[in-house]
Amino acid sequence: MARRRGGPLPVGEPSSTAAFCPARPTVGLAAGWRAHRGLGLALAGFGLLLLFRFTMTWLGTCLGLLMPDEQMAGQLAALTFPVAMITNTFVPTGGMPGWLRALAEWNPVSLLVAACREFFGNAGAGGGSWFLQHPVVGILGWSAALLLLYAPLAVRSYGRHGR
Repeated sequence: MARRRGGPLPVGEPSSTAAFCPARPTVGLAAGWRAHRGLGLALAGFGLLLLFRFTMTWLGTCLGLLMPDEQMAGQLAALTFPVAMITNTFVPTGGMPGWLRALAEWNPVSLLVAACREFFGNAGAGGGSWFLQHPVVGILGWSAALLLLYAPLAVRSYGRHGR
C-alpha cells in the first residue's frame, strides 16, 4: 500500500466507485432494469452499496497488511468466493439445508442484496431470520461492526509495519 505515514484514510477506492457509480445504473436502465420505488429509495440503495464497499475496503486493507508479502495478500481473494456464493443473491434460502440456510441468512452479502431489493422495489424471496426480515437494519449493523473492528486494526497495523 503506497501511502505516506499519516496520509489520508483509504477512501480512494470508494471515491472512484462513487465517481463511476452513475455508469452502472445507466447501463442497467438501458438493459431494462427499473427502480420501482422512486429516486430517493434508489439513491439510498446505492448509498448502501457504497457503504458496504467502503467497509470491505477496510477489511481488505487490514487483512492485506497482516500478510507477509503481496503474493500472499493476493491469495486472499479466494476467500471471497464462499462469502459471495453462500447468499440469497442467486437462490432463495428457503430451499437450502438448515446449516447452509443459517449461514446464508446471516451473510452480510445476503442482507445487502435483500436491502437493495427492498429499496429498488424488486421482488425478493425474504427469509426466516430476523436479519432478512429487516435487511436495512442488518446491513447497517454489519457495516458498523466491521468498520469498528477493521478500521482501527488496519490503522494500527499500518503504523506498526510502517508500510
